[in-house]
Amino acid sequence: MNTPTIRADSLVSIADSARRRINGTLNATRNTLGQFMTPGEIASFMAGFFQTNRASVRILDPGAGVGTLTASLVERFLAMKRHPQSIVAICYEIDSGLFEQLAKTLDACHQQCKRQGVRFGFDIRREDYIRAGSTAMLGILSRDTEMFDCVVMNPPYHKIRSHSDTRLQLRSVGIETSNLYSAFMLLAARQLNPLGEFVSITPRSFCNGPYFREFRREFLRLLDIRHIHVFESRTDAFSEDDVLQENVIVYGVRQPAQDHPIGVSITSALGAVSSISVHRRQIVRPDDPEAIIHIVTDGDGHDVAERMLRLPETLDSLGLSVSTGRVVDFRARDHLRAKAGFDTAPLIYSAHFRDGMVRWPNSSTRKPNAIVANDVTASLLVPAGFYVLTKRFSAKEERRRVVAAVYDPRQISAQRVGFDNKTNYLHRGNVGMDERLARGLAIFLNSAMVDRYFRLFSGHTQVNSADLRRLRYPSIVQLRMLADTVHELGDQTKIDTAVSRLP
Repeated sequence: MNTPTIRADSLVSIADSARRRINGTLNATRNTLGQFMTPGEIASFMAGFFQTNRASVRILDPGAGVGTLTASLVERFLAMKRHPQSIVAICYEIDSGLFEQLAKTLDACHQQCKRQGVRFGFDIRREDYIRAGSTAMLGILSRDTEMFDCVVMNPPYHKIRSHSDTRLQLRSVGIETSNLYSAFMLLAARQLNPLGEFVSITPRSFCNGPYFREFRREFLRLLDIRHIHVFESRTDAFSEDDVLQENVIVYGVRQPAQDHPIGVSITSALGAVSSISVHRRQIVRPDDPEAIIHIVTDGDGHDVAERMLRLPETLDSLGLSVSTGRVVDFRARDHLRAKAGFDTAPLIYSAHFRDGMVRWPNSSTRKPNAIVANDVTASLLVPAGFYVLTKRFSAKEERRRVVAAVYDPRQISAQRVGFDNKTNYLHRGNVGMDERLARGLAIFLNSAMVDRYFRLFSGHTQVNSADLRRLRYPSIVQLRMLADTVHELGDQTKIDTAVSRLP
């Protein structure tokens, strides 16, 4: 499977030329609408998934932009040996600056269809798809909702405020989600006819996490996922737009999930596309109440997932908890100090992580090293002890997503300590744990196996406390054995060797 080359005279090239011309003027609109238009090559790649052989086809493009996706789909249908006799495209767009070019793209589709004897009609709906789609869903009760045979979309990426009109509209039709793109996906999937086809390109963040749990459950009930495509580079899909979200293309059919292999493909950083087939249970485990979507791109990923899921413990069964650091530095600004003093406690940032340990103080960082310990800050501090800290945010160029370090109270003379809000800390009832257990946990979390597994279900560099709770862990005995085996927590080779020997 390769990304198609666009002919200079194709429908997609017409839309793509306009996209390139308009793209530089959309910065303000993007900030408001979360809008990133689909490059022509990606649009044609997405259209290539559709297999419909219907005589009459109704297309829904709920965030049409300049019409690149619709044009690519029309072009796909016209290239089929048995192409449809009639095509109707319903395109939603709210950016008035794109209306004229969208109309030109759809008119070009009309002219091309006419030349090949295919009836083509289109309707540009200059309105908010969420509002329109929610109204359509309410029409189900009166059998008056509008249905489609094909959905193709690149929806806007923008958070939905809890009490906004958009959130209330979605709740009125039983949808609870935190981002526009997932709302678009779910509404459109509901509007598919039986055996209708769905293709979307979106951020990968819906694959895991509690905010998208209800979305995943319904989305996977509605669609039989047939193929997932990922981009190895965080900027591959929208290289012109400074997009740092990892993107994923999903192709599915409106029917209950079938027992068949799912195609998984990946575009490498060099542009090559490779593909494998995996069993559905490797993507979504049937016994997982969270309905997490694991994107296994090779056999090694499958082996890692199986090994991780065989581990015997969770944080809860280990008697441990994970919390987000309590010190939000801008709120506690008046109490922060560059250096320690007689009235301060250590303040730990990820800048203090080095070779698997917390190294404090750090004179080379611009972050403060201490926080005044008084009645005002008492609730922000925890008793000194052995803790395991992880970064909540890792830089995209870091070799691991999960970066852990041990806080050793013997190396830092203090009765209490503060942890920055951009770290997570593992503890036992808000106090520390024994040294061997702490070291074993840090070794395990810093292993290549955990990093590989984390990447199977997470497309971003944020590591939340919920992600750490979801992981499986070795037993306490095994974790303490790791601590006895690996003496230098910065030795990645020894860490990976020791973890690979876990049963």
